[in-house]
Amino acid sequence: MRKLLVINADDFGYSVERNRGMVDCFRDGVISGVTMMVNGIAVEDGARRAKEARMPTGMHLNVTEGIPVGTKRNTLTDENGHFLGSLGFRKAMANGDIDLEDFKKEMQSQIDRFESLMGHKPTHIDGHQHAHLVPGVCEVFGSLLRENGVRSTRCPYEDLEPNHVYSWTADAVDDFDASFREVVQQAASAKSTMKETNIWVTDRFVGLQTMGPDMTLERLQRQIAKVYGPPGNDVITCEFMVHPGYITGKDGGCGVGPDDFSASPDREHEMSILRSKEMLEFYRKQGIEIVSFDQCYNL
Repeated sequence: MRKLLVINADDFGYSVERNRGMVDCFRDGVISGVTMMVNGIAVEDGARRAKEARMPTGMHLNVTEGIPVGTKRNTLTDENGHFLGSLGFRKAMANGDIDLEDFKKEMQSQIDRFESLMGHKPTHIDGHQHAHLVPGVCEVFGSLLRENGVRSTRCPYEDLEPNHVYSWTADAVDDFDASFREVVQQAASAKSTMKETNIWVTDRFVGLQTMGPDMTLERLQRQIAKVYGPPGNDVITCEFMVHPGYITGKDGGCGVGPDDFSASPDREHEMSILRSKEMLEFYRKQGIEIVSFDQCYNL
């Protein structure tokens, strides 16, 4: 059985420090590639670094944080022209307050911005804070992937461990367990939607329970080993979502300044775990191959 692991780093373009950290991780062989936030203030720096490193680069669709790329004021934004936040976006969708045509136009604007920066369409597109999975949005998202010739996305249907206590907080989420279980449920539904539109997703996923200080060697190795389990399929693919980078200074974000996560040591903690000799030896002993999305499509 081949064990293929796509290690994808989110939020490329958010700050110069984060860009440098991700490129360093790629050159060390501990991530497969990145997804770029095209409304990040360091996205031009990121595009240059990605090209120089020949690093596989997808797009991290962002409709929840910062300032839009397209129309500055619509149903996706507040009175200041800022996105509504992860919880605000989901609440507005549930209340029927978001015009999906606004979502479609913003997503296409971000794809066009990516293409102008990189010279090609994204290799894959996923959603910042998993907004692409929200019912109603998911179907539009899938159709736009197909229209733009994008072949892959993320469906984070992770096998969540019971009674996990989360060490970090962000975006005013009080109950991460309930929040992530909702994400997993939406991902299961999204997987069927993506299959119908011929969009490829990995067989398995790891990353919801291993962010920031929750990424420990013991937990990470346990989660990844569980993904592949006993011999069965000839090939099993898994996406491992990570958030490495050096600590962001005062310049960062998506037009409204950096968040607490970016300015904390948590990103550098993830880098240290990913680059550790223990993880590299774990992959070797488990027979796990670190690959990009493109290397998985035709298996």
